[in-house]
Amino acid sequence: LEVKAAITGIHQAFEKTQIYLPIQAQVTLDTTGRMLLGTDINAALTILEGMGIDVIGLNCSTGPEHMREPIRFLGENATLPVSCIPNAGLPLNVDGQAVYPLEPEPYANDMYEFVTKHNISIVGGCCGTTPEHLKLLIQKLDNHPHPKRPLQSTPQLASAMSAIAMRQDPAPTLLGERCNAQGSRKFKKLLLEEDYDGILDIARDQVAGGAHALDISCAVTERPDEAELMRKVVKKLQMGVDVPLVIDSTELDVIEIALQTAPGRCLINSTHLESGREKADKIFALAKKYNAAVICLTIDEEGMAKTAQRKYEVAQRIYDIAVNDHGLKAEDLVFDDLTFTLATGDAEFVDSAKETIDGIRLIEEKLPGVMTSLGVSNLSFGFAPQARPALNSVMLYYCVQAGLDMAIVNAAHVKPYAEIDAEERELCEDLIFNRREDALQRFIQHFENVEISSDTVADPTEGMTSEQKLHWKILHRFKDGVEADIDEIINREPTGQRSARHEVAVHTLNNVLLPAMKEVGDKFGAGELILPFVLQSAEVMKKTVAHLENYLEKMEGVTKGTVVIATVYGDVHDIGKNLVKTILANNGYTVVDLGKQVPAETIITKAVEHNATAIGLSALLVSTSKQMPLIVNELHRRKLNFPVLIGGAAINRRFGRRILQTESNEEFYESGVFYCKDAFEGL
Repeated sequence: LEVKAAITGIHQAFEKTQIYLPIQAQVTLDTTGRMLLGTDINAALTILEGMGIDVIGLNCSTGPEHMREPIRFLGENATLPVSCIPNAGLPLNVDGQAVYPLEPEPYANDMYEFVTKHNISIVGGCCGTTPEHLKLLIQKLDNHPHPKRPLQSTPQLASAMSAIAMRQDPAPTLLGERCNAQGSRKFKKLLLEEDYDGILDIARDQVAGGAHALDISCAVTERPDEAELMRKVVKKLQMGVDVPLVIDSTELDVIEIALQTAPGRCLINSTHLESGREKADKIFALAKKYNAAVICLTIDEEGMAKTAQRKYEVAQRIYDIAVNDHGLKAEDLVFDDLTFTLATGDAEFVDSAKETIDGIRLIEEKLPGVMTSLGVSNLSFGFAPQARPALNSVMLYYCVQAGLDMAIVNAAHVKPYAEIDAEERELCEDLIFNRREDALQRFIQHFENVEISSDTVADPTEGMTSEQKLHWKILHRFKDGVEADIDEIINREPTGQRSARHEVAVHTLNNVLLPAMKEVGDKFGAGELILPFVLQSAEVMKKTVAHLENYLEKMEGVTKGTVVIATVYGDVHDIGKNLVKTILANNGYTVVDLGKQVPAETIITKAVEHNATAIGLSALLVSTSKQMPLIVNELHRRKLNFPVLIGGAAINRRFGRRILQTESNEEFYESGVFYCKDAFEGL
């Protein structure tokens, strides 16, 4: 936040004096690769790169050794020139004096590697460096060509600590809707009472449920101070939740104070052309000033665009203003082509849902680089509560198929498309696509007879074996009764021998629980499940395995070895890793679990510290699996000899063979990279 304020102040000085100079913004990272308050390098880049600076980089605090991973990241991802101004190593206390141990030659060698491998543009020396350090560096870099930078970056939002891709794979990016005084009575009540701890609890619940970012609206008729309420809410949330914020307001002063208060990169919700371009111009100016992205509604002077073609035409006009007149990039724009309620039966709107879906497809096709979003629940406004989840869910499914990138939705009110009753799914599709004249009447009549309460619903697992029940419960996210199912399986055969129970427990884990989670992962990868459902299945799995562990024998005595395991940096999913931990621990290994989102430097440091027998790396997503070859290359560079075990939904044996070859393409990592298909392979 201080860096953002400094850059904003510099630009204000430029405007006042009409003197313009290059701005070089550098951050200081500790040995874990984070700034003092915890900001990682990805977030720092996301927040600062669009603030009108000319160079971004690192300086001070550590030597080149601890800058290697962040510098590699900047070299691969920054579109601006990158600088690196390290110390001569970490200081040592020698007779009460700070001594920097890195000699000129190894310093110059490290910096030469940064320039040649990672395309660093500006180098220098900070604490502990001497004229001799810089002399050798200059000699090494004599006549070295100026490195080229990537032309495009991955569009991201950021909290104070970390960044998220605006396009999630699989889609959509979920914007939590419950921190909105217009749509949540509970949030409004807490806001009026200024119960900011209660508001934080709502925010945390949404993040735990899978929200990637939080939509924040503080507009209430009972209070005139929306800007002050927004400032307090943003300040509270930035310290309590590690997700970006979506600033939802119609008032310019409210939007600006939120952007000034939030340390991360925000998304503004929203602008349009209903009264011409004057307000849109001001919104885009704020977005440019504070490096924010903008949700743009397809509304102009004629009102809300109703057909796909009109939606695209309005989007094209807004695009031209933002990009051509204000210098925003296509990736800074998120178009919401709006949807209307289907509850009225008005002939003007019977095709509106279909037009919305077609509009998403057309905007994505005609305006490359932009993104799309939708407030899905508007479609079902006015219907009975028991009817809304099915309709919202079917609409979301078809919008994602059309290319939707973001959805403002309460994940608790959405069902996986494949789990919706076939008859209800057909009724929803008839209504959405206007496939028959009586679609609305049939839809209403059906849901008039559907009870909200599930108290009298028949048990869907009736008649199943306990193994089938467990599989179903993991797949469908039901926690109740999993302990009893485990107990029934274990005690089915009348034996008191613990070894026999252990064998049954192992068989249950390998042949019931793991296949269930694999099916969840496959459905997620195919786009049939959104992230919140995966997380809920993981919680059921966690509870089931915790009870199953009571029957797994832990091998006492001398350990077979120590395995350091982690979910790689950027990945927040750890169910697979946790299963591996359980299996290894119960088969005589000491397991050091580093958790999730673990930087490469931490993994390597801990492996050395614990003299690990092997390192285990997990990644759910294709994007985060790229961390694995980086770790292998760094182990190779440091001449360390830890076998590396890799696994996760995005990983396969071919990937393992590929990353076995180091970045020099001439050598292989001698200690080996081993693909682990499941938690048992290799035991």
